[in-house]
Amino acid sequence: MIIGKIVKSDSHINYVCQIYGPREVEVQPAPADYAFGHFVRVAVRSAQVDDPEVALDRALGIRHDPVTYAVGVIYDTILVNPAFGSLGPRLSNETQVELFSPDYISEKAVMIYVMVLGMMEVRQQPGGEIETLSLMHGVPLLSLELGSEIETMTDEEVRAFHFFSDGSAGPGDQRPYLHMGYLPHIIAQRSSLLPMVTLRIIDQLERLFPQNLALLSIVKRNFAWRLKVETTG
Repeated sequence: MIIGKIVKSDSHINYVCQIYGPREVEVQPAPADYAFGHFVRVAVRSAQVDDPEVALDRALGIRHDPVTYAVGVIYDTILVNPAFGSLGPRLSNETQVELFSPDYISEKAVMIYVMVLGMMEVRQQPGGEIETLSLMHGVPLLSLELGSEIETMTDEEVRAFHFFSDGSAGPGDQRPYLHMGYLPHIIAQRSSLLPMVTLRIIDQLERLFPQNLALLSIVKRNFAWRLKVETTG
């Protein structure tokens, strides 16, 4: 589900996205769609063929070219209301403005902060299945562009983003394994909310990877202990 677009960046990996409001999209995103700790993805435009016909064919399932996405996590939400503090009299209330001035642009907005955790390249098979071609955790080489749309990710896509089979488990061992290579990347940031986002991510992975519950429980306990120590000083 498309929930908004990029309107600003604070760094190479931190982006500010505006959530689509009423009448901007066919289905307006609900608060649950951009909840704290949700995984999202953004198509990397510079890695795609910039052709509307190609994009339409890909959406219709006619073309099956690889698509590169930046994968991120929502770690903060800001409510913007420029009218706050303007307590003077009004000639029209909000309902009357919508009725008599339908072209009036509301300046209220919901902004979310997204941290990019890595990249993934996928391709849709003719049968509709999604094939993961490559995965990367950490700081991406390419930056995102203003106006790029941000989408929510399904459980299957989140699971695919964490399932590596690159032989790192051992020589000649190509079995998929759970990977969280972005953890040092998150820890290095200074936002006070990111530690809580990490715990939220681990909660999601415990549900998606029940076979790795013991390992995730150890990581969760260690991270919770570290957070408690840093908080108490």
